[in-house]
Amino acid sequence: MNDVLTTQVFHLVKRLRDYGIEEVVISPGSRSTPLAIACELHERITTYIHPDERSAAFFALGLIKATNKPVAILCTSGTAASNYVPAVTEAYISHLPLVVLTSDRPHELRNVGAPQAINQVNMFQNFVMYERDFPIADGSDGTITFIEHVMQQAQTHFNGPKRGPVHFNIPFREPLMPDVTRTDLLSYTPVPNVMYQKSFNIDIMRPVLNLKRGLIIVGDSQQEDLTQLLVFSTIHNIPIIADPLSQLRDSKHPNVITTGDSAFKALEHIHAGYVIRVGHAVVSKPINTWLAQTDIPQVLVQSRATPDTFPKVPDLYIEMTANDFFRQLADEKPADNKEWLKYWQTMNDLIINQIHQHTQTVTDEGRAIYEIFKQIEDDAVIFLGNSMPIRDCDTFFTQFSGKPFCNRGANGIDGVVSTAMGMAVHKKVTLIIGDISFYHDLNGLIMKKLESLDINIVVFNNNGGGIFSYLPQKENDTYFERLFGTPLNLNFKYAAQLYDFNYYKFNAFDDFKLPDSGANIIEVITDRDENLLAHQQLIRTLKDKLNAEL
Repeated sequence: MNDVLTTQVFHLVKRLRDYGIEEVVISPGSRSTPLAIACELHERITTYIHPDERSAAFFALGLIKATNKPVAILCTSGTAASNYVPAVTEAYISHLPLVVLTSDRPHELRNVGAPQAINQVNMFQNFVMYERDFPIADGSDGTITFIEHVMQQAQTHFNGPKRGPVHFNIPFREPLMPDVTRTDLLSYTPVPNVMYQKSFNIDIMRPVLNLKRGLIIVGDSQQEDLTQLLVFSTIHNIPIIADPLSQLRDSKHPNVITTGDSAFKALEHIHAGYVIRVGHAVVSKPINTWLAQTDIPQVLVQSRATPDTFPKVPDLYIEMTANDFFRQLADEKPADNKEWLKYWQTMNDLIINQIHQHTQTVTDEGRAIYEIFKQIEDDAVIFLGNSMPIRDCDTFFTQFSGKPFCNRGANGIDGVVSTAMGMAVHKKVTLIIGDISFYHDLNGLIMKKLESLDINIVVFNNNGGGIFSYLPQKENDTYFERLFGTPLNLNFKYAAQLYDFNYYKFNAFDDFKLPDSGANIIEVITDRDENLLAHQQLIRTLKDKLNAEL
């Protein structure tokens, strides 16, 4: 057995677990043998085997979203590592702690034409917070010291304001087999917690708080505890415009406005005095457009070392958690905002009622997703595809239970199935996805077989890219269907059979019930043109209603 290799690799895996890595997604390969075996042997690490690296990395993102903890992915050398790029990109923009372990050929086999050898050093440099190329195991004390230094530096990206993906490129010489009897090298050792900023000078906020008609706009806050935000809103009578990914829409708090996207589409003027933005930018394009154009003071609160300033650079940036920020504001004297809050609450009720009436008269995807939301249980996950599903959630998820999630970093259609499957390891999940995005990640369905996962997958099949119907490209029918509509003419019944899913097929206007258990693909046939017309009609109706009654 290779004692030198065993000592180095087992110490690295031990330290990964010591610093909080509890789950590792492994894609099979030869060069990654030492790491794979060490992870499998560690009694406090859960491993998942996924043969498709691209899908495996998104599966790991699902595990992160479900647990809010760092997760590692491991592959062999060569193009296996290249397949991680889409998920690493998503992790970087979404600030998700993905630990990328790429096995590599030894240095003497790099750039000489050796098989399965590509330049893996810094290969994710645009999309990771930290990266290191490891030395070959040579038995020196310096290799263990190197691991200690690297892990101390890398762990600052597992939590806190610098959270995000890291990359370790780890070369191995043959022989690759470690000593499997040396599990003593994997013994757990706790590490100290890292403390982050928890206070600021309250004086910088007082000029803003003295203004009237404040708005709090909350985007995806990475599952932060927002209790103190709700307390502050209650004391100061300030409405909270809650993005569906904020996890606030099911809070039942009277100050939470669940129809912000519809309101900003329907209203010509928003007479706010200031805005406090919390978390990532919201999904709603109308809200982001308004934020970019308004000249009122804006405060951005994020636990980020580098702020996400889109859609407009704020007047004031506070780097801390929302709870710590709002806790310090709770005792400040509130401005008179009662009528302002009442205005938003009245408008919210009007829009909710109008949306309900609308869904009783149409037969499009909006009506179907509204009926699905009625069936979601408390704390169950609603995972949404990009393009239309997340936008329909923004419109129609107004008074329901459940926790919406989405890969809203790079906003891509790839890896959606895999991410939802990863969440299904820990949560009850209903995935709502379009036919193009579903096709794009069919490989992700293999984890149903490998891990016996339960999940409901609702596929809205409008035979193409429905989101493009809402863009100017639709006006030129000569090129639209081939270049943007892209009908696939697929029957997903056979995908269900291939991966052992139960299969059901409905039309958008059918009444159907989501199965309570099992792995299920529910294909819902819809029409792109009908969807477009129904959505346009809803906005016209809301404009008329709000102008008449507010």
